[in-house]
Amino acid sequence: MDSVSRAASRIDAASSVLILRPQSAARADTAWRRALVDDPESVELLGVCLSDRPEEWHEKWCEVLGTEPAAAAVITTPELAGEDDPDGVDVKTVATPSNLTGIGVKTTPYLNRWDDAVTVVEPLTVLCQYAGTREIYQFLHVLLARLGSDGEAQVYVDPVVEDDRSIELLKSLFDAVVEYDPDGGSDGDWNARLRQS
Repeated sequence: MDSVSRAASRIDAASSVLILRPQSAARADTAWRRALVDDPESVELLGVCLSDRPEEWHEKWCEVLGTEPAAAAVITTPELAGEDDPDGVDVKTVATPSNLTGIGVKTTPYLNRWDDAVTVVEPLTVLCQYAGTREIYQFLHVLLARLGSDGEAQVYVDPVVEDDRSIELLKSLFDAVVEYDPDGGSDGDWNARLRQS
């Protein structure tokens, strides 16, 4: 069993997961995405993706799932959206990543309609470049509170670009936190822990 699978098995009960990894470990994002999705064929996928075009985002997720998601929507910016947006994916835009309220408003219809949505913010690091820690905290707090009873969230952030206090504050929102340890083995290691009740 690889380190991603081992770590994921320790947080199986978590509905919201914060994945802390430097950009150098982003290659493991695919493994984490797959490990944190229970049923790929019935997943309703809601993305907040401000770094890839919707087509690239959709292709990555289809590869991860091994199939098309049952439903998909992505919130992005007008610069990333375009004529090559994938069929079957609702693409919604906000003028700028600093518009956290707008992003939240765009997610609401999907979170209200989809009972077991998998909501993915990738990478949160982009939002952190446009908004302060308090605003990011409030955005995530509201987003996570809107998850349905069977909904899940995956949030990816590079801890190298955020200060320790901000990271500690964000950790408090999630059921589980996964951290990359570059000193653990030849390719690094993953540590996962559930929030203490």
